[in-house]
Amino acid sequence: MMKKKYLHYSFISIFVICVSTLFISCGSGPGDTGIGTTATIKIEFITIYANEVSGSWAIPADGASSIRIKLTLTDSSGNPVYAFTPVTFSTTLGHFQGGATSYSVETSDDSGIVEVSLIAGTTSGVAFITCSSNGVTQAGYVVFTDWQGVDVIGETAAIALSTLDPITGEPITSIPADGSSSLVITAILTDHFGEPVTTGTYITFFTEYGRFPNNSTSYTAQTPDETGIVIVSLIAGTIEGDNQVTALSNSVSQTITVEFGLEEPEEEEEEAEEEEEAEE
Repeated sequence: MMKKKYLHYSFISIFVICVSTLFISCGSGPGDTGIGTTATIKIEFITIYANEVSGSWAIPADGASSIRIKLTLTDSSGNPVYAFTPVTFSTTLGHFQGGATSYSVETSDDSGIVEVSLIAGTTSGVAFITCSSNGVTQAGYVVFTDWQGVDVIGETAAIALSTLDPITGEPITSIPADGSSSLVITAILTDHFGEPVTTGTYITFFTEYGRFPNNSTSYTAQTPDETGIVIVSLIAGTIEGDNQVTALSNSVSQTITVEFGLEEPEEEEEEAEEEEEAEE
């Protein structure tokens, strides 16, 4: 029975990685870069119950919960696109208005902003969202969690994420957006009774703008022992801003934010301090 469960999780994990890789390869098309036409798309998710904004989110797979998807469309000069610019949304889980998995709308004014609601289905997992306009594509994801909870001994019921410095033990919340800096994310998986999960439990990590050691925005691993601890490296992207990292195991998810910021010019600061000391 245990082997069958692991084979099932393996299939899900491989499927998620393949789908994620597919979206990455699609990327953003060039489109017509004229004035008022879509050149870039920014995607945000806003929870209905908390009105919080994020690059990704998780909602219960209860068939009723929903999340707003907000797009900001700009042209090559960074200005909002013209009114009535068409946009198409698609999802791999859940549905849009009318029960469809694909939904087309237009911007209603010259703000370049359009919003739609994604309604959760009753199947837990990762919903990959694709938004397209004028040949430009942007992707994001929403996690549909098991809303009934998990109370099986040894199976994941909670995930704790941290980014602690291995030397100081202090949390690391920011790394340079240089495409090479990295930090370690530690996930601790426990069951309904607060005990470590069974050895070999699968967990999948997702990131928005960074990447994992497999050079992908998703990474699947197993707990190597009875501690329930999984460690993975997150490598910074080159886009500055808050980056959401989500961990998913047994329909349970947890998200942590890592900022990709400007690299601190340590050498320049040291030189300036030396010059000030010399002047004194």
